[in-house]
Formats: sequence, structure tokens, C-alpha cells
Amino acid sequence: MFYPKQIPYLLNEEFKKNVEYQEYHFDELNDFCMCIWQMKSKQYLSNTIYNNILPDACIDIIINFTTEEIFIVGFSKDTFSLELKEDIDYLGVRLKPGAFYSLFKIPADKIMDKQVSINSLEKEYDLTSILKQTNQKNRVNILKDYLLTKGKNIEDKYYMNLVDKLYQSPNDKSVLEIASSFKYTERHLNRIFKTNYGLSPKVLLNIIRLHLCLELLLDEKKDLISVANLCGFYDQSHFIKEIKRYTGISPLQLLENYQS
Repeated sequence: MFYPKQIPYLLNEEFKKNVEYQEYHFDELNDFCMCIWQMKSKQYLSNTIYNNILPDACIDIIINFTTEEIFIVGFSKDTFSLELKEDIDYLGVRLKPGAFYSLFKIPADKIMDKQVSINSLEKEYDLTSILKQTNQKNRVNILKDYLLTKGKNIEDKYYMNLVDKLYQSPNDKSVLEIASSFKYTERHLNRIFKTNYGLSPKVLLNIIRLHLCLELLLDEKKDLISVANLCGFYDQSHFIKEIKRYTGISPLQLLENYQS
């Protein structure tokens, strides 16, 4: 199953020292939600540190308790470096690719690379009561209840499930093959993907391939040559270059950070 990795503690030593990052998983939300996550500073941040967010095809609902804002944001195809200063207190939801459109009935490409207040999108439910909560368990429960209520609106899970299918063998898939399987033109397929994922088929496949690399490398302990072959890279040097482009460090450095 496609589960993109956000690994700030592997990409930035200062992040690991100064910020607590945690993910919560609930079986009831699995159909459309990757996780609920928390990011909180361990102490006042006198210097700016950075959280490098990998492109993951997910759109997030983010609650900033410090500024009392709730917004929705998605990052499309490049790693984004988020500046963290002073007091950090975030709670967020990482929606599955395709879930935002199913939940809000708004094309996903309208939200990619933007930060939009939830008040401009959410007309049925009021989530602002969560901003007054200081207890983490209460915060998570309120957010979970909101998602369970919102999730009842989902009528079709096809495009969320499609990402899991593509993840099984991204090396064997091309945009043309996907279009043919749908009996669509490539142009029509591009429109469908932009609506459901906010991304073109080519970009989505690249992101899926990136996170498959990370799973094979970090979780399944595959060697570099095997990972490069399984994920469809021309050779090992191409694989290393692509991982470094997204993460800023080499696959070997990732492994060293993970093991430590």
C-alpha cells in the first residue's frame, strides 16, 4: 500500500534535536487518511530550523495552534523547505491522494502549492473549537471525529485505490499505458488526474517511485542496485542523483541516519 514517508528526523539533525514529530494511525480513517500528525517544538526556537517536506501527492489539513489558524495545503512536485521559528505547535491530517476531491468536491489542482483557509472551503462543519484545546488527546479526538463525519460524504474510492495499484509496480507503468487501460486520450487522463490528485500522471508516477525507493531502502533493507532496478532507474548513479535531488542527501546518508 502506498504510504509516503515524511522523514524530517532523517534529513535534518537540528530538527531532530528541537522538534517532536509523531504520527497517529486509526483503522476507521484508513480509507482516505494516511495519518494524523503532530509537530511541536521541544523548546523556544531562537534560531530558524527547517523541515524538508517531500512531495507525496497528499493534501494536508493543518492546524496551527500558535497562530490559531486552520488551513489546507498541498505540495506538488518539489521538496519544500518549511521554516520553523519560535514556538511550533501543529496538528495535521495527511489525506490520501484523491481524498481531497472526494471529501470537498473541489478539484485538487486548485489547492496544490497554495495555503488556503479552511473557512473558505468548509461550509458544513465548524472545526474552530479545536483551537481552544490544549490537551493533545482531546485535539486528536476532535480532529478524528471531524474526519469520520466528513468521510461519510465519500461516494467513490476508485482514484484513492488506484494509487495503491500504481504503487505495486510503478516501473511497469507509463502515462500512455495508463491512458490505454482507461481507454482515454493522454489529454483526458491528464485532466482526470489534475482533478483528483492535483498532479499530472507523469509527476504522480515520479512521486510514487520516490516513496517506493524509500520503503525498499529503509524498511525492506534492499541494496542500492536492487532498489534502482525495482524502481526503474537507468542505473545506480541515476537513482542516487534522484534521491539526493529530493532529500538533499545520498541514499547511503539516509541509511546511516536511519540506523542511528
